Amino acid sequence: MRKDKAKQSRQDADNLFPDLKRTGGSSVGRSENPFQDGPFEAVQRNQDESTIWKENLISLPVGVELPPGYESVSQVREAMERGWRVKWVREGNNELVTEFPEGWAAVRPETGPVELRDSAGIVRGVYGWAEDAELRILPRYRVESQSNSTSGLGSLLVRDRAKGQILERSSNWSAQTGTNHPDWTRLSVWLDLRYPQHRDPFQYWQDCEENSENGVR
Repeated sequence: MRKDKAKQSRQDADNLFPDLKRTGGSSVGRSENPFQDGPFEAVQRNQDESTIWKENLISLPVGVELPPGYESVSQVREAMERGWRVKWVREGNNELVTEFPEGWAAVRPETGPVELRDSAGIVRGVYGWAEDAELRILPRYRVESQSNSTSGLGSLLVRDRAKGQILERSSNWSAQTGTNHPDWTRLSVWLDLRYPQHRDPFQYWQDCEENSENGVR
């Protein structure tokens, strides 16, 4: 039964962002110590519980899907610390309790995976609810499908998720979707030329750039 739940959780995440290119990425499950040197700060057990559990504490799965260009879980965690100003509070068997900046939240819709949203309500990551779920961190720019419910055909568009803007559209409507769409290559090249680091989910976001420039850890 546990394997069935894990499979369903991964399918929910894939269904939410079906066209997210995963070339160069890999899946990493739990490790005994995914943080290697252990960036967790000691928690004072004699503190009042109300001072520990705050609204901006979010539980994340231990597993992480490695984005393209990242070779280890520890590299992803370091990028989260630097770009998102995440602080690690405690680690359990199946979850990591993390402190996010004010306004971030984990929202679980009626269907689909849990959405990690920033203070502006933009989905920055998704993960399932099973014990062995993995966090998938999402980029700012991506090619996605758009369907026509009347004709059953689909087109493609390049979306800036930070501003909610459509930057480029395909010229064809086709029964083929996703990477099989005839305009997939053209739009992918268009995106690569303008935002060459778009596959890195910590690039081009304003908060990540500002925090990196200021040396926030």
